[in-house]
Amino acid sequence: MRMFAAEFVCGGGFSRRDLSDVPTPLRREGVAMLRALAEDLSELGEVVVPLDSRIQVKLPRNVIPVPINGSQPLWPQWVAAARDCESAIIVAPEQGGTLAQAVSMLRAGGLEPTMSSGDFLRVASDKWETARTFAVNRVPHPPTYVCSTLGEADRSAATRWVVKPRDGCGTERISVFDCFDKAAAALTEGAILQGWSPGTPVSVGLIVVGGQMTLLPAVAQAIDSDSCSYAGGQGPLSDDLQRRVTSLASCALAAMPPTAKGFVGLDLILADQPSGDCVIEVNPRLTTSYVGLRHMVEGNLAARIIGHGNGPLRCSAEVSSVRWAPDGQVWVNDSLVDE
Repeated sequence: MRMFAAEFVCGGGFSRRDLSDVPTPLRREGVAMLRALAEDLSELGEVVVPLDSRIQVKLPRNVIPVPINGSQPLWPQWVAAARDCESAIIVAPEQGGTLAQAVSMLRAGGLEPTMSSGDFLRVASDKWETARTFAVNRVPHPPTYVCSTLGEADRSAATRWVVKPRDGCGTERISVFDCFDKAAAALTEGAILQGWSPGTPVSVGLIVVGGQMTLLPAVAQAIDSDSCSYAGGQGPLSDDLQRRVTSLASCALAAMPPTAKGFVGLDLILADQPSGDCVIEVNPRLTTSYVGLRHMVEGNLAARIIGHGNGPLRCSAEVSSVRWAPDGQVWVNDSLVDE
């Protein structure tokens, strides 16, 4: 089998810019996801990976790196590199429609990526559209507003407020305010204002293949409450919390358009009581938690994503026994995994 694995930052997405202009969190998390994904796929066959030569990524021996020429358009180079591949997984930001462009360009080149598409990708890539979809379908979600709906805002709905891009990924360009008026003043046309939901930040991954959904172990996320910066995660959660996550995640996915495919990540908040649990956003792509999840389940996680995994998924890790850093370092039972 020959597979194509592309991560936007490592794969030349910023090849026309100085690397110092690329936010460090994007760079380190991109490297971590690409390395983990390439390692899993390399167990199945040859893996073709487009690479910005300025970014160092430790890859397995049977990975074929394809240097990206910064003076040429990116997508045609990806399409050329993916020629003769049987499957593809893309990791790219939703910002500016980048992920949608990558998926459509590969599809136009004759390769069907194992990625969400159509209305699912459109709604998941826009936090305002996600909020509206959840509101219509009564999925628990923080109160969310844009400039045109500020007049409808319930100022008493939250004690803290968050302003973030409608199409942002990760925790970049997020601002937290203790005052609604200050948050409203910071709101721009390309952003949303959202009530802060107190509780434990949680992430859960789903794999959708052939219309069938497989839920992965839910994990806790280390998110700074002031800066919203991501510091890694730990899991799996306890059985009681897993059940709460399963209920909420199933409700959220059922509300979304039915074109999900491959890996989908959901960010949630688990409150002190189940009645306060809510979904924050949907990520139509691989998320950084993949680096830890692959150490919690039996079998090859990437194989399942591209439709080559069979049987029920079994979690083989004890509660909270796996933790990881944003740069991809993983500890199992407090021992660093050497990969």
